[in-house]
Amino acid sequence: MSAYYDLYETPSPDGKEDKKALHARICPKRTYTQKEFVEHIATFQHLPKNVIGAALDACIDELCDLLANGNIVELGELGFFSTSLKCLRETDDEKKKIRSESVQFQNVHLRISSTFRNNIKKKMTLERVHSTTKKSKKVVETTEETRKAELELFLKQNVCINKNEYIQLSGLTRHAAIDELNNFIRQGFLRRRGMGRSTVYVRQEKDTANEI
Repeated sequence: MSAYYDLYETPSPDGKEDKKALHARICPKRTYTQKEFVEHIATFQHLPKNVIGAALDACIDELCDLLANGNIVELGELGFFSTSLKCLRETDDEKKKIRSESVQFQNVHLRISSTFRNNIKKKMTLERVHSTTKKSKKVVETTEETRKAELELFLKQNVCINKNEYIQLSGLTRHAAIDELNNFIRQGFLRRRGMGRSTVYVRQEKDTANEI
């Protein structure tokens, strides 16, 4: 089995339309849910699904508690989990006090260990494919209705989509793509999960459409 990739143009920082360099990007085959992940482990590691599921839930709960209490957590060869903060107002003077209300949690970071990274590198075999989400330069402009249909198809094959994936899927500029995602949320078509760079969008179920 191989990991699929395709080549994409690297955006020019100055916006010039000259010939752009290409960069490789993984084309995900699918997104595994936690249930499917547990079933996968049970099949290949020959362990009871209920034990794996309970252990995974317990690990996630304890990891959350330890990080919330300001700890760094190492998970074997996977790496180290830590948290970052943000200040709601800027200051360049340490003497100017920033109250605790102005400091908030920002994100969770995972520093992958070299052992885990090297294990993936040894096991990964790459195969070039032509991504179905990559737009050709010759493709005519699409309507919101068409893009919504393509997004719906994407979400049937994947659990979620992030901003960069939708930019590639829609062919819109970053600003226009984000505006359209927010519009789909207002329509009750999408639901936002996560914060900052970890934000993803999932299909809104009919029975929860009124929650947002």
